[in-house]
Amino acid sequence: MYSAKSTRNTNTCAAHKNTPSGDAACLAGDRLVPRSITMENESQTESKPQIPLTPMLVQYLELKRNYPDSILFYRMGDFYEMFFDDALKAAPVLEVQLTSRDRSAANPIPMCGVPYHAVTQYLQKLLNRGFKVAICEQMEDPSLAKGIVRRDVVRVVTPALIGDPELVPEETKNWLACVSSCATAANSKSPFAEVSLLDLLGGEVRSGVVNSLRELIDLFTQTLPKELLIANDDSNWTPHLEREFPQMVITRRAPYFENADPLQPKSLTAIKKYLGETQKRSDLPHWRDPQPLSDAHSMAIDPTTSASLEILRSNSGPEGPTLFRVLDFTLTPMGRRTLKEWLCSPLGDLSEIQARHEVVAEFISKEGLSEKVRETLAPIRDLERLTTKTSLGLAMPRDLVAIREILKKLPALKETIHKSKAKRLKRISAEIDCLASLAKTMEEALEDVAPSTLREGGIFRSQYHPEIKEYRELSHDAKSTIAGIETREKARTGIPSLKLKYSRVFGYTIEITKAYLSKVPPEYIRKQTIANGERFITEEIKTFEEKVVSAEYRLKILEESLFVELRESVATQASCLLHNAKLIGELDVLLSFAEAAKTRAYCKPRMIGEGALEIQDGRHPVVETLLPVGQFVPNSITLADECRTMVITGPNMGGKSTIMRQAALIAIMAHAGSFVPATSAVIPLIDAIYTRIGSSDDLARGRSTFMVEMTEVARIVERATPRSLILIDEIGRGTSTYDGLSLAWSLLEFIHNDVRAKTLFATHFHELTLLENSLPGLRNGNVLVEKWRDEIVFLYRLAPGICNQSYGIEVAKLAGLPQKVLLRARDLLSLLETQSQRGTRARNRALEIHDNQMAFFDESKRSESRTELET
Repeated sequence: MYSAKSTRNTNTCAAHKNTPSGDAACLAGDRLVPRSITMENESQTESKPQIPLTPMLVQYLELKRNYPDSILFYRMGDFYEMFFDDALKAAPVLEVQLTSRDRSAANPIPMCGVPYHAVTQYLQKLLNRGFKVAICEQMEDPSLAKGIVRRDVVRVVTPALIGDPELVPEETKNWLACVSSCATAANSKSPFAEVSLLDLLGGEVRSGVVNSLRELIDLFTQTLPKELLIANDDSNWTPHLEREFPQMVITRRAPYFENADPLQPKSLTAIKKYLGETQKRSDLPHWRDPQPLSDAHSMAIDPTTSASLEILRSNSGPEGPTLFRVLDFTLTPMGRRTLKEWLCSPLGDLSEIQARHEVVAEFISKEGLSEKVRETLAPIRDLERLTTKTSLGLAMPRDLVAIREILKKLPALKETIHKSKAKRLKRISAEIDCLASLAKTMEEALEDVAPSTLREGGIFRSQYHPEIKEYRELSHDAKSTIAGIETREKARTGIPSLKLKYSRVFGYTIEITKAYLSKVPPEYIRKQTIANGERFITEEIKTFEEKVVSAEYRLKILEESLFVELRESVATQASCLLHNAKLIGELDVLLSFAEAAKTRAYCKPRMIGEGALEIQDGRHPVVETLLPVGQFVPNSITLADECRTMVITGPNMGGKSTIMRQAALIAIMAHAGSFVPATSAVIPLIDAIYTRIGSSDDLARGRSTFMVEMTEVARIVERATPRSLILIDEIGRGTSTYDGLSLAWSLLEFIHNDVRAKTLFATHFHELTLLENSLPGLRNGNVLVEKWRDEIVFLYRLAPGICNQSYGIEVAKLAGLPQKVLLRARDLLSLLETQSQRGTRARNRALEIHDNQMAFFDESKRSESRTELET
């Protein structure tokens, strides 16, 4: 049984003044039909109490039946109503009053509602909680409808398929993912799954295959889809995705994966069918051609690396510092999204990187050029999302005016950058399509300031259409006509207080006070008694009012029709508009790079195809912004044939991780097209950056810190190549000393000898520094520290050589451990060092001898020999 439980908010949307009269009768319950159902299941009519339904509720349930997994927003006048289970689910989320129909009945029907003009904020609340919402509109004018108003669902809004840009942060892509299984057996060599991604607001489509569940999880970690479309629950990987991404809504549509188009992936076909269900169309004109899931020629940055380097998200919280925030001097939403994309997927093509650097250099050297471009870009709104909104039929007059204003700026922008010497700027200028004919039409059609909705009117210029001018003149002349009638009637009747007024309820009426009622002419028709007199109408006034009201109504219908026609015309140019948006975004980021370089004293890196990585006086781009100017200590790093692996030792808090991270971030910035924080930098093309920095566990999935560490290391050595950059910090800390040392030692050898990537390897296992003597191309480095009066001073300077101490007790002192604990720790450290000194020297000597003799052993003897030495 349903009950009317109220929520904490006292707002009520139950009794709505503007509900159409036909539906009002249904809502009041005075029009019953010979039909009844139970609220839970129609098949249970024998055992459940039955409720007679009005025509309106019959219509509601027929529509609801087609959208069982959505909340149905059922339009009634100025409100969207929800009934039955939808009302019970939605009311507490929307924080609106839960009320009921037929309160006197044994089973009152739960209901709630929200005003249509504020629907955006209510949609946001439901989408944030993972609900879908089916928007049901009135398909005819309620005042002209005979009986129940015809309604239909015009679109379904889901967490991923949102056509309203206001509901999605402007710098965010809102992905719908669709996965179709490929593998037929556990040992199958076929791809693991076929995946398609759609960002509806940006019109971006990606499609391809992944070869493992881990690769699929990595892809989702990078893109963070809001919704996943799959066939059913049979796939054994579905629970893994549900566990890894608990906020992702999973939609199951098995029929959409059947009878797929052989010319395109099943997953892409399924997305198109799902768009047909939700957007009522699958041929969206703003769709771009599908792109690969990832660019094989770009630098690979996996989710672990992105997180540890804090490229987009800070480990200190949502508002913490990131590389994105440091470089973000963009002016447009397209620029912000493009900047994120470039930082997560830097270029791998040398000529393209150099072309970006050339543009940045020109913007820096030519202040006049950059200033003109900046002035042009600053007021530009989100062309990409405005285009999508137009293509989906959701754009309002103000949106088309925004598109028109952007188009008006393009000719000057095109001319400005065409004068540049940078080839990439000239190419952007050549590719910009000003759409002159469309811009001219929109300029002639739309008012300078357009309304936010169609119902407000005032959309078009009067000269755009002859009937618009005629209707407006009639409406304008009405004021002078009314004034003339009032003046004439005052003189004719001799009633000085006579006033001709208008009200929404009674229209135009003549008001006469009680003192002059005796002078009312006989042809006046009494309309209403008021507190201080009466209201009258005349045949002349009735005829005039009908003419004016008819003109206003026809003007409204005409403007709506012309607007839909213009909107469809703009939608046919979606492809060009989106390409313009992409070019504006690119231009904005390059200008942002130039501004960052000037503001933060960055240098232009010299990019080379292959060879040594040389950074002179490099700085961490994020950390330096958190310190007073000039206080960050720069460091130089060279990774070349004679030193492709650097083993870095030094105390905690000494700056090892910062130095390592800044090398990676400088490489990413250079590949993205930015200048870099250094005195000079030579950067070879790097195909991927891999990091294992910091400690974390995954206890919810049964993985300890050490297990997470080993899993990440395994992925690094599996994927890295000689063109990769690897950062590893403190490997092997989660197990016993000898286990950890053995693993770190073996891993370091493997990366250096077999992977041969450029590597920075920080460690507290000082024994690893011995490898400098036996592995050509491996060098030791240490972060400097000094002792002063039993205190340590961090110098944050990287130098050749080794650090023999960890200074752990000194760092513990800085952290505030009790003096008693520190004194006892010093005593124990002294004792342990004395006892182990002899054994350590012997072990190190044995290992040196072993490594010098490795050439005399074949691979089958290595592990046996090392085991004997260790024991």
